[in-house]
Amino acid sequence: MKRLFIIIAVGLTFASCNNSRTPQLKDAEDSVSWILGRNTAESIVRGPFGKIDKEIFLQAIRATFDSMPQPISDSVYHSALNQMIQAAQHRASRDNESQKQNIDKLQDQYFSNLVATNPNIKRHPSGFYYEQIKAGTGPNAYYAAHIYFDYRSFTMLDGQPYDQTYGKREPISHVVGKPMFPGLIEAFQLMNKGSIYRFYFPYQLAFGASGSGDIPPYTPLIYELELHSISSR
Repeated sequence: MKRLFIIIAVGLTFASCNNSRTPQLKDAEDSVSWILGRNTAESIVRGPFGKIDKEIFLQAIRATFDSMPQPISDSVYHSALNQMIQAAQHRASRDNESQKQNIDKLQDQYFSNLVATNPNIKRHPSGFYYEQIKAGTGPNAYYAAHIYFDYRSFTMLDGQPYDQTYGKREPISHVVGKPMFPGLIEAFQLMNKGSIYRFYFPYQLAFGASGSGDIPPYTPLIYELELHSISSR
């Protein structure tokens, strides 16, 4: 609800943009106003409230800006707005559950096929799958250990590249568990110096129902990790 009011509030800057010509932005204030107006319009177009009448929407903004009489009483306004928000939340929850069930099914099918076609695949007790590509030497990494590693990652169901260090930046110096999604914390503790592993993480052990950055919610991931060194420092 708070997000909705923020969207409506910043949308007031859009009220004066009612012609088809591209306006000339003279200064930083104009740019900020345009950016907020565009963001508001995009949020509404993509939002859960369905089609709206643009002219009435702009009239409501002008009327509110200029303290003009409103065609809807405050009590009706607040009641209707609450109903709209509740309906939107219900639709979002329903769509979210449908998406989750679909991904659960696809994810289960993927893991079933993976195990059936690759004899090197093992299942970790926590629920992810993995294979050793190259053996290492010495003891395994452990929670809170300092590690130095390279990686590449993919979205699991379509195999699209997500991110990597190879050819893009230096290997990563990090501490196991600070911060890491749950699957990675367990994964590094299977590895020792010089080893290379491929890990298949269900979304529950990756970025979960929230996603992260460019990773959408409910996204299972593949990580290929090469562990160069382990130290306690």
